[in-house]
Amino acid sequence: MNPSETYEKMLDELAAGEMTTLQRKIFELLRDYPAGYTRQELVCAIFGYMPTKIDGNTDDRKIRKSIERLRKRLFPIVSTSGQPGYRLDVSREAVRKMLLELESRKARLQEQIEAVSKFYEMPTTYRPDPADIKQMELAI
Repeated sequence: MNPSETYEKMLDELAAGEMTTLQRKIFELLRDYPAGYTRQELVCAIFGYMPTKIDGNTDDRKIRKSIERLRKRLFPIVSTSGQPGYRLDVSREAVRKMLLELESRKARLQEQIEAVSKFYEMPTTYRPDPADIKQMELAI
C-alpha cells in the first residue's frame, strides 16, 4: 500500500469519528508537515504556547499518550532519538530504524532490571548491638 492510500484510509477513520479530537489534530499536523514536529512544536501547534520545559508538561503527556494510541491502531508515526520528534512515515527504512532503537532501549532496560533485581539477592548480615552480647559462662 502506498503512502497516499494509507493516509486516505486513515482519513476515512477520522471522518467516521473513530478518533479523539486530539488524535485527529496530531494526525493532521503530521500529515501536512512530512518533516515532522518536535514535542515542543506539537505542544505549541495544538495548545498554543511553547513550553519552556517539556519534561513534566501535562500537555506533552497528553500528546504522547494520543500518539501511543494512534500507533496501537497502526498509524505509521515514527520517532527516533537521532531526529527528535514525530513524523508520519510508511517507509520500511524509517520503521526499521525505529524498531532497532526500541530494541536497543529494551536491552538497556533489561540490564537495569537485572541489576536492581540482584540488589535483593545480596546477602544481608545481622550485627547485633554489642551491648546485647553476653559472655558465655562455662559450667565446670
